[in-house]
Amino acid sequence: MEQKNFDWKKFIINIDQYISAVLFIAIMVLLFIQVISRYVLGYSFTWAEELSIILFVWMTYMGVSSAVTYRKNLRIDALLDVVPFKVKKAMLIISDVIFIIFNIYLIFPFVELIGSIGNSKTPLLGIPKALSYWLIPVVLVIASLKLLGDIYKLAHEDEKRLGASKPSIDLEAMEAEWAAKKAEKEKEAK
Repeated sequence: MEQKNFDWKKFIINIDQYISAVLFIAIMVLLFIQVISRYVLGYSFTWAEELSIILFVWMTYMGVSSAVTYRKNLRIDALLDVVPFKVKKAMLIISDVIFIIFNIYLIFPFVELIGSIGNSKTPLLGIPKALSYWLIPVVLVIASLKLLGDIYKLAHEDEKRLGASKPSIDLEAMEAEWAAKKAEKEKEAK
């Protein structure tokens, strides 16, 4: 069997997606333990809900960054489908620039909010509230950097690939891979 090397570039590009998945699993485990302990053992872990809320906020913002990677961020494509190639390219680049400006605009109020929080802590776990908020400006910076990379890609894409996003599940590719493996097995069987 052929051994594949670990792809560090893909790992770094998708790290926000991996972190988001780990956070999701942690939330599900916490909530599962909370439900079981409450209804089976008659005891409730009061801190589990607080931690789940913090992890959910982190997971959501990591998802925003991940969506930018695969061009899955919110946008309305109806107008893009009817305009000429150069107009579409310009509109996609302008959309990314507006998104970057919005991200940068949001960073400053978040940093101000974090500064105003001071040394306050969450009621049950005693986690510094500033720590739970610091991830948001960091993710906004990461998303902005990814958008700059997307602008570079858009500027160099041809008409066929312009603005195309990779599907979450590429059924055609999976079906082709399955057919190739099936044909290979049939060939080996003969």
